[in-house]
Amino acid sequence: MIGHTVKLIIEKLDTSTISKERKQTLRPLVDFIQSKLNYSREIRINFICTHNSRRSHLSQVWAQTLAYHFHIKNVFCYSGGTESTALFPMVAKTLQNSGFEVKTISEGNNPVYSIKYAENEHPVRECKLNSV
Repeated sequence: MIGHTVKLIIEKLDTSTISKERKQTLRPLVDFIQSKLNYSREIRINFICTHNSRRSHLSQVWAQTLAYHFHIKNVFCYSGGTESTALFPMVAKTLQNSGFEVKTISEGNNPVYSIKYAENEHPVRECKLNSV
Protein backbone atom coordinates (compact mmCIF):
# COMPACT_ATOMS: atom_id res chain seq x y z
CA MET A 1 0.00 0.00 0.00
CA ILE A 2 1.25 3.45 -0.90
CA GLY A 3 2.34 5.71 1.94
CA HIS A 4 -0.39 7.89 3.44
CA THR A 5 1.34 11.24 2.87
CA VAL A 6 2.38 10.33 -0.67
CA LYS A 7 -1.20 9.27 -1.43
CA LEU A 8 -2.59 12.56 -0.11
CA ILE A 9 -0.23 14.52 -2.36
CA ILE A 10 -1.29 12.47 -5.40
CA GLU A 11 -4.97 12.94 -4.60
CA LYS A 12 -4.47 16.71 -4.47
CA LEU A 13 -2.89 16.89 -7.92
CA ASP A 14 -4.79 19.23 -10.22
CA THR A 15 -4.17 18.25 -13.83
CA SER A 16 -6.41 21.09 -15.04
CA THR A 17 -3.50 23.47 -14.40
CA ILE A 18 -1.41 21.83 -17.16
CA SER A 19 -1.43 24.15 -20.17
CA LYS A 20 -2.55 23.01 -23.62
CA GLU A 21 0.96 23.68 -24.90
CA ARG A 22 2.50 21.43 -22.27
CA LYS A 23 -0.03 18.69 -23.01
CA GLN A 24 0.91 18.91 -26.71
CA THR A 25 4.59 18.63 -25.81
CA LEU A 26 3.88 15.56 -23.67
CA ARG A 27 1.62 13.88 -26.26
CA PRO A 28 4.43 11.75 -27.81
CA LEU A 29 5.30 10.41 -24.35
CA VAL A 30 1.65 9.63 -23.62
CA ASP A 31 1.33 7.86 -26.99
CA PHE A 32 4.53 5.88 -26.34
CA ILE A 33 3.29 4.73 -22.95
CA GLN A 34 -0.16 3.89 -24.31
CA SER A 35 1.31 1.83 -27.15
CA LYS A 36 3.37 -0.17 -24.64
CA LEU A 37 0.26 -0.72 -22.50
CA ASN A 38 -1.77 -1.83 -25.53
CA TYR A 39 0.71 -4.64 -26.21
CA SER A 40 1.48 -5.50 -22.56
CA ARG A 41 5.10 -4.47 -22.99
CA GLU A 42 7.53 -3.08 -20.45
CA ILE A 43 7.55 0.69 -20.15
CA ARG A 44 11.04 2.05 -19.58
CA ILE A 45 11.42 5.78 -19.06
CA ASN A 46 14.76 7.48 -18.49
CA PHE A 47 14.68 11.04 -17.15
CA ILE A 48 17.80 12.92 -18.23
CA CYS A 49 19.09 16.18 -16.78
CA THR A 50 22.58 17.67 -16.90
CA HIS A 51 23.67 16.91 -13.33
CA ASN A 52 21.22 14.12 -12.46
CA SER A 53 20.90 15.50 -8.95
CA ARG A 54 17.50 17.18 -8.78
CA ARG A 55 14.87 17.20 -11.56
CA SER A 56 15.75 13.83 -13.06
CA HIS A 57 15.65 12.11 -9.66
CA LEU A 58 12.37 13.75 -8.68
CA SER A 59 10.88 12.79 -12.05
CA GLN A 60 12.07 9.20 -11.71
CA VAL A 61 10.69 8.77 -8.20
CA TRP A 62 7.34 10.41 -8.89
CA ALA A 63 6.82 8.64 -12.23
CA GLN A 64 7.47 5.25 -10.63
CA THR A 65 5.18 6.17 -7.73
CA LEU A 66 2.37 7.35 -10.00
CA ALA A 67 2.60 4.20 -12.11
CA TYR A 68 2.12 2.15 -8.96
CA HIS A 69 -0.70 4.38 -7.72
CA PHE A 70 -2.60 4.08 -11.01
CA HIS A 71 -1.93 0.31 -11.25
CA ILE A 72 0.18 0.57 -14.40
CA LYS A 73 2.31 -2.56 -14.46
CA ASN A 74 5.78 -3.14 -15.92
CA VAL A 75 6.96 0.45 -15.53
CA PHE A 76 10.67 0.96 -14.90
CA CYS A 77 11.88 4.52 -14.39
CA TYR A 78 15.48 5.66 -14.39
CA SER A 79 17.41 8.90 -14.10
CA GLY A 80 20.63 9.95 -15.72
CA GLY A 81 22.73 12.94 -16.57
CA THR A 82 25.59 14.12 -18.69
CA GLU A 83 27.65 14.48 -15.50
CA SER A 84 27.86 12.07 -12.59
CA THR A 85 26.86 13.97 -9.46
CA ALA A 86 25.29 13.02 -6.17
CA LEU A 87 21.62 13.39 -5.30
CA PHE A 88 21.18 16.93 -4.02
CA PRO A 89 20.56 16.70 -0.24
CA MET A 90 17.45 18.91 -0.39
CA VAL A 91 15.88 16.48 -2.87
CA ALA A 92 16.23 13.64 -0.36
CA LYS A 93 14.77 15.88 2.36
CA THR A 94 11.91 16.99 0.09
CA LEU A 95 11.07 13.36 -0.69
CA GLN A 96 11.15 12.49 3.02
CA ASN A 97 8.87 15.44 3.80
CA SER A 98 6.52 14.18 1.07
CA GLY A 99 6.20 10.80 2.79
CA PHE A 100 8.86 8.73 1.03
CA GLU A 101 11.19 6.54 3.06
CA VAL A 102 14.73 7.55 2.08
CA LYS A 103 17.67 5.43 3.21
CA THR A 104 21.33 5.82 2.38
CA ILE A 105 22.70 2.47 1.18
CA SER A 106 26.29 3.61 0.63
CA GLU A 107 28.29 6.71 1.54
CA GLY A 108 30.96 8.61 -0.37
CA ASN A 109 31.07 11.31 -3.04
CA ASN A 110 28.07 9.80 -4.85
CA PRO A 111 25.99 7.87 -2.29
CA VAL A 112 23.36 5.32 -3.27
CA TYR A 113 19.85 5.79 -1.87
CA SER A 114 16.85 3.55 -1.48
CA ILE A 115 13.59 5.48 -1.84
CA LYS A 116 10.33 3.72 -0.97
CA TYR A 117 6.85 4.91 -1.85
CA ALA A 118 5.02 1.79 -0.61
CA GLU A 119 5.76 -0.65 2.17
CA ASN A 120 5.65 -3.87 0.14
CA GLU A 121 7.18 -2.61 -3.10
CA HIS A 122 10.77 -2.52 -4.23
CA PRO A 123 12.40 0.85 -3.62
CA VAL A 124 13.33 3.26 -6.35
CA ARG A 125 17.09 3.03 -6.29
CA GLU A 126 19.30 6.00 -7.02
CA CYS A 127 22.53 4.52 -8.34
CA LYS A 128 26.07 5.75 -8.69
CA LEU A 129 27.47 6.69 -12.07
CA ASN A 130 24.20 7.87 -13.54
CA SER A 131 25.90 9.73 -16.36
CA VAL A 132 25.03 8.99 -19.97
